[in-house]
Amino acid sequence: MKDCPTDMNEKEYIESIPMWAKKKATLFEVKKNIKLLDIKLPKIVHVAGTNGKGSVCAYLSNILTADKKNVGTFISPHLIEINERILFNMLPIADAELENISKYVRKKLNGVLTPPTYFEYLFYIAMVYFSGLPMDFVILETGMGGRLDVTNVFDKTLSIITSIGMDHMMYLGNTVKEIAFEKAGIIKKDSTVIFDDGDKEANEVINEVAKKENAKLIALSSIDYESFDFTYVNYKKKAAALAILAAKELLKKPDIDTEIIKSTVWHGRMEEIEKDIIIDGAHNEPAIVEFVNNVLTVSKKRNKKIKLLISIVKDKEAERMLDIITSSLDVKKYYLSSLHSYRSNDIKKLYNSLNILLEKNKRLSDIACYNNTRQALSDAEFEKRDDEILFCVGSLYLMGEILTDDRF
Repeated sequence: MKDCPTDMNEKEYIESIPMWAKKKATLFEVKKNIKLLDIKLPKIVHVAGTNGKGSVCAYLSNILTADKKNVGTFISPHLIEINERILFNMLPIADAELENISKYVRKKLNGVLTPPTYFEYLFYIAMVYFSGLPMDFVILETGMGGRLDVTNVFDKTLSIITSIGMDHMMYLGNTVKEIAFEKAGIIKKDSTVIFDDGDKEANEVINEVAKKENAKLIALSSIDYESFDFTYVNYKKKAAALAILAAKELLKKPDIDTEIIKSTVWHGRMEEIEKDIIIDGAHNEPAIVEFVNNVLTVSKKRNKKIKLLISIVKDKEAERMLDIITSSLDVKKYYLSSLHSYRSNDIKKLYNSLNILLEKNKRLSDIACYNNTRQALSDAEFEKRDDEILFCVGSLYLMGEILTDDRF
């Protein structure tokens, strides 16, 4: 690995590591690196799926810590600071710890055959951090997929597979079954698997892999999550239910105190940051479908007109997402914003796509375009009337840029 330049601090160095690489480390190489870093961990909970992974991790972490257990949680992406990805009892790693462990990892992995990518490097930092703490459980969220993900190197795990839908098709496949096969790759021999059984095609794949690995299956449908009254958001209910089922297995308890669920805050997921301003990180087709249903529920209940602030990164199915929104929602005004990211979409392309889809779906809406989120949000807030509700959606990067505002 390259040295940290003298004009960079450690966080800046981490941010300079490439997200992608022409050659990715094999899981065999990752296991060698784990050994090289002298990483030793307790029981692992491994979470894969298309949507809801972060919410499951947050709910489960809080349930376990409320039971006086020490829990390490590795999640992605972060919204504001990279520290958010590495949590001990739901508190982010301190800057000093991050810096020291980063230097240690870089020194230890200097000269390895395949240098780690950005995500892999943060994974190694997290594993070293957790290895040095009195830990009862470690919860790992996959980066993408599961079967070949860097997190998929530990045995005797409890696996959680959330809902599976179309996302990252370039890497995971073009059908639900192909994507489900990649997600089900986290299932280990003689392990327990808790999964969202809401999709027939995904179920077939998960059941087939579980049978091959002699794994015990526990389905989401085994719990009456629809009766949960702590939220109107269906995907939050599902995530909480998966976490409860996992906690029962881990704690060997027939009943779990779910009060902690009600106080769990996971930012950027149908979160009302101010009165009638709601942000949601939905960034793929199945998540946008859920988002639309939530918008209809809230706007109808409050009897308010809808406005949307949207940004979608360039490697997502922007046209499909906008088609779902324009065909389902009567939006008074759209605020399209660029992002402070190399993945930011061309705002003109988004504008043209939205215009075409509004015409196709016979909708009349105003559109405003912005080069930055701060200005888009400022104008949207200023223009919002009492009979209107503003939703911000399309990317977790957008959620981060909104939440960096000191007011929230």
